[in-house]
Amino acid sequence: MGAKSFRYVIKFEYKGTLFCGYQVQPFKRTVQGEIEEVLKNIFGQKIKIYASGRTDSGVHALAQVAHFDAEKKFSEKQLLHLMNRSLPADISVLEVWFSDPDFDARFDAKEKTYIYKFYLSRFEKPLYQNLATRINDNVDVEKMKQACPYLLGEHDFKSFVARKSGKEDFVRTIYSAKITKTESDLYEFEISANGFLYNMVRIIFGTLIEVGSGRLKPEEVKNVIEAKNRSKAGKTYSPDGLYLKNVRY
Repeated sequence: MGAKSFRYVIKFEYKGTLFCGYQVQPFKRTVQGEIEEVLKNIFGQKIKIYASGRTDSGVHALAQVAHFDAEKKFSEKQLLHLMNRSLPADISVLEVWFSDPDFDARFDAKEKTYIYKFYLSRFEKPLYQNLATRINDNVDVEKMKQACPYLLGEHDFKSFVARKSGKEDFVRTIYSAKITKTESDLYEFEISANGFLYNMVRIIFGTLIEVGSGRLKPEEVKNVIEAKNRSKAGKTYSPDGLYLKNVRY
C-alpha cells in the first residue's frame, strides 16, 4: 500500500516577460518548470503541478490556479512561506489550501477571465513596456466597445483559434466582454468565458483592432464568427498586456 498523499492547491501570479510560456519545455525557462523545481526541493520528491490552463510566452497571470499531490504535509501558511522564499522574483504564490483528492484545477474550472491592457499612442511608453500593448492613436475605442456584444453567447469560435491548434471542438461560451478606461491613458479589454482556445483572446483583440481601425464594422464581428475561418479574423495580437485575471470554480 502506497504512502498517503495530500492534494494541495496553489493560487499564484507571475510576470510572463522572461518566460517561454507556462508549460514545461526542454531547456527553456517556464513558469511550471520554476515552480516544480522549488517544490521538489521542499518536498524531497518529484512534483508535477496541473494548472487551470497554459499561458503563452510573455503572457502574465494575476491569479493562476494549480493542484499537485505530495506525501509530506505542511500547513498552508508554512508552504506559502517556503515557496515564496525560494521562487524567483517574477513568480509569487498568493494562497495555498488543501482540497479533496478529486479536485482538478483544469477540468473543474467553470469560468476564466482575461484582461488585455492597452494604450493609444504613436510612440512606445517605457513604463508600460511588456505590461500593456501600444495601439496607434487613430484607433476608435468606441467602435471596439460597440463590437463586444457580438462576441457574447455560445458560438463555434474556429475563426479565432491558431491554425496549428489540434482541437476539433471550437464551441465556447463567452459570458462577458467589455472595454473600460482604467487610467488617464490606459484601457482594459476584459473577457470571460467557460474556456478559451489557443490564442483565442489575442485573435479576438486583433479583430477588435480591425473594427477600431475602420476595416470592419462593429456588427461584422458576427460575420467573422459565422465564417468559421481564421483568415476572416484579425491578426494574433502581441502577448504584451495580456493577463489571466481570474479562474472561477
